[in-house]
Amino acid sequence: MNGTTRPPAFPLAMQVAGEYGRRELPRLAAQGLAVEIADFFEVATWGGDWRGAARQWAEALRGFPHPRALHGAFIDLSPGATEPGVVEFARTRHRQSLEVAATLGCDLMVVHSAFPPRDPMPGQLASLTGRLVEYFAALAREAADSGVTLVIENIQDARPELLVALVRAIDAPNVGLSLDVGHAHLSSSLALDAWVWGMQPFLRHCHLHDNDGIHDRHWSLGSGNMTFRAFFEAVGAVPEPPRVTVEVPHGGAWETVRGLIADGWYALPEHAVVATEELGVRQGID
Repeated sequence: MNGTTRPPAFPLAMQVAGEYGRRELPRLAAQGLAVEIADFFEVATWGGDWRGAARQWAEALRGFPHPRALHGAFIDLSPGATEPGVVEFARTRHRQSLEVAATLGCDLMVVHSAFPPRDPMPGQLASLTGRLVEYFAALAREAADSGVTLVIENIQDARPELLVALVRAIDAPNVGLSLDVGHAHLSSSLALDAWVWGMQPFLRHCHLHDNDGIHDRHWSLGSGNMTFRAFFEAVGAVPEPPRVTVEVPHGGAWETVRGLIADGWYALPEHAVVATEELGVRQGID
């Protein structure tokens, strides 16, 4: 093990779910990683005892020393719809998600962008943006009561400008942006560093995974055809680096963490040095 320790250029987190995820919490705590809970967006979740599931997670997180986030509901939600009943359904799911986030003590909650892959006509775009500003501003006021910041994630967006304009128009301190690098690779011709810089100064969070440019695979880094050098250089250089969350299922997530350390993109914080052998890598890569 190298005797010198480089401070991390950005905070690192891992998305987890289910019983496997709860078992991983001590390992995450030992390695200095934050956590994102992904148990509360499936449709079946909301038809069951979701409050009981939230209490179970809250108990598992008792004493967890690092930040925690929640991936909020998104399936079949359309907060920018013109049909009031559709918007109210989205509001219900997002309010339920906020209740879970508060129960878990989360500081961030991920919600999805509602912009279509191709820009509507200018008048339609202005109307959609106005509806989204109203919707997310109201949700942000509710989130503020629990100390939760909403981060709006790019989904089919081809560029960051509309998302930046949306957050700027909402003008709430607890609303920011989340960059999903896999979605950007699928839906945009822009390089990942252009997304990082283009989302400034609102970028608070990132989802990190790899894909083949065809499907949203959520593979471990190096398993697809994405390139990440410019991304890591950018997130290490922006004034306030976002929380980078590994969004890869099960063991592939730790494979990604090992790769980040081995390639020199990330260094575990000093308090985690005693546990680096568990990852099978050395600390302080030159």
